[in-house]
This record gives sequence, C-alpha cells and structure tokens, in this order.
Amino acid sequence: MLQILCWVDTEDYLYLQSMNEKNQTLNYYAYTFEVEGGTEGIGTSVIRLLVAEFISAKMAVGFVLPNNFVMESRDLTLRFVSPENPSKDIPIECKVSDEIKKASYMGDDQEKIEYIGFTLEKFYENNNAKFYLHDLRPPTEQKGYQE
Repeated sequence: MLQILCWVDTEDYLYLQSMNEKNQTLNYYAYTFEVEGGTEGIGTSVIRLLVAEFISAKMAVGFVLPNNFVMESRDLTLRFVSPENPSKDIPIECKVSDEIKKASYMGDDQEKIEYIGFTLEKFYENNNAKFYLHDLRPPTEQKGYQE
C-alpha cells in the first residue's frame, strides 16, 4: 500500500482530526490526471498527478508523480500533518479509481505542472474547496536541478 505524508494548513488538519475523533466518514474520490504536450522542437512528455478529493472536508490534494512511478495497488494511505503538529499524523485510507482525466498543454514539464495546478486550484475554489499540490518527483526530475 502506498503511503504519502501530506502537509495541510492547521485549520484543515484540525477539521480532519475532529472528523476522525468522531468516527465520521470522510467522503472521498481519488483519480489520476495526465497532462501531455510538448515544447517547440522537442517531443512530448506526460505529467501525471494523483488527486484525492475529500468532499466532506472541502479540500483536495494533488501529487505530481515521478516519471517512472507505477502504482502496484489502488490502495493509498494519506497521512496528514500540519505545521503546528508535525509529529502527529492523521491517516486516511483511500482507494484510487481507474479513472484517468486528461488534459493537453504545450510547454515543458514545469509549465504543465503550473497549468494543471492553477486549473485544479480554480476548479476547487469555485466549488468552495481548498486545493493542495505537492511535487513527489525527485530533484533530478524537477526544473532547475543542477548537479
């Protein structure tokens, strides 16, 4: 089972903690999002995100996945922490659907991440939800990395 540590604002952390303590069900939907396209003179690349929507908590989290990442199981545990309490996590178990949403954007990988991050942020904002985006790629895959 894949486990990901996820930083959220204290307000969202406390809301998740309250729901957890009351044994309330946290409605969610998790899916994959792919953005493909290229830059002038260079081939195409694909940026993949894992997105989990937490409807009852009015928030969503997206994770930019490494290029070579393969999900062996659809089971996922997100461990939420906040700046105020970084040593105590709140585990939320999810199952990722088979749905793959797709978009196309001409640009390099960083431009695709900025595009989809902004698009998802605006989408969730319009639905009264907060969106968090975390980059799980190793530094060698991130723009500006120099050895």
